[in-house]
Amino acid sequence: MKAILPSLSLFLLLAAGCHVPAAKSPAPKEGAMSTQPAKSHPCPLTHGQWAPLPEMADEFEGAALDASKWHPTNPGWLGRQPGLFRAENVTVSDGSLHIAMKREDLPNLPKGYHTYTCGAVKSKTTVRYGYFEVKARAMKSRGSSAFWFYEGTPEIWTEIDVFEIGGSAPGHEKAVHMNAHVFHTLVNPDRHWSRGGDWQAPAPLADGFHVYGLEWSREKLVYYFDGAVVREMPNTHWHQPLTLNFDSETMPEWFGLPDVATLPSAFSVEYVRAWKRADAPPDDTPKSVTFAFPGEKAKAAKNQTVTFRLNAGDEGKLLAIAQFDGAGANTLVHLDYDSPAFFAAQSSPQIQHTLTLHDTKGREMTFAFTWTKSKDEKQRNGYRSEDVLVALKPQPPAGSSEACEFLSDEGEPVRVTLEY
Repeated sequence: MKAILPSLSLFLLLAAGCHVPAAKSPAPKEGAMSTQPAKSHPCPLTHGQWAPLPEMADEFEGAALDASKWHPTNPGWLGRQPGLFRAENVTVSDGSLHIAMKREDLPNLPKGYHTYTCGAVKSKTTVRYGYFEVKARAMKSRGSSAFWFYEGTPEIWTEIDVFEIGGSAPGHEKAVHMNAHVFHTLVNPDRHWSRGGDWQAPAPLADGFHVYGLEWSREKLVYYFDGAVVREMPNTHWHQPLTLNFDSETMPEWFGLPDVATLPSAFSVEYVRAWKRADAPPDDTPKSVTFAFPGEKAKAAKNQTVTFRLNAGDEGKLLAIAQFDGAGANTLVHLDYDSPAFFAAQSSPQIQHTLTLHDTKGREMTFAFTWTKSKDEKQRNGYRSEDVLVALKPQPPAGSSEACEFLSDEGEPVRVTLEY
């Protein structure tokens, strides 16, 4: 729902007017920084050993947003139409962050934006795994109040919604809407799906402050409300480093447009705190897998989809399929396995297979695929791609980045960078 890369901005702005339930991007000065010293609070979870993550924490005790940590709007998304994100709607005062929804008719707005303005705050860094907690009060209007994580690249775009609340939307006043989205992956470029759930609080959420938490580990996602677990689900796909976000949006198809009589209203956050588990197993999977296509064929590709065939020896071919925009930048990348005979020989409900490639320096990179049988799948003898795990052997140390270059059958270079 939100754009990160400039190359994705057009796609996401076009999508801004489409509702995706439970999915989510004096004025603060960009150069301003909080003068308040960072505070360290013990993690409230009683299991495990936890260390603070100061780059994702803020007590909001200064006079302006800390520009070393936060964007005062979403740099890659204008907001869900018709509500426009404005930095002027984000303030810090009285020990809290405030994101306002207003009724405003401003001149020369982008197409599709009118009547309402709202706000967003986005972290300048990403994080993978941890416990995150906020004390917040939802705005008392139909404008949304949301705390969520997301990131989008040509290879993968995922999102975790800790809460989305419609403070005075009929039927939603007590509802904590929680969700987790997969918009695209290296094996599913156009399959958006989500796992959502709601929990009903005992009183309207806009009537007071509550503590909301997310425990995000390699194994599971656990949602908390005022210290109690209200939802838990296995973590099957949410392993991408994500930005931390607060925002308010107009949700015409879900909460309904705000009644102007309830505006201005504000979503207030007293604090956000974050911790990383110190006794967790080693984080040995790549944080990111990035593809680049530096050859002449890719440079000439504009508004095209190009397939690069990479040799996997006797196993067949790995296909790297890239979409290029009008400027020649790759905007979407996905992988497939080209071996009709392999799929024709399968009969199990779920199958796995690993391809091994060697780069131009002889280094070994593996691509471990998982497929499941699906009656709706028309390719691969009815097997739908579910996941692929990419790894370099031997495994590089944590904190390192390794780039490997392969030559396609067409003589074009394909560069794969793994960040650990």
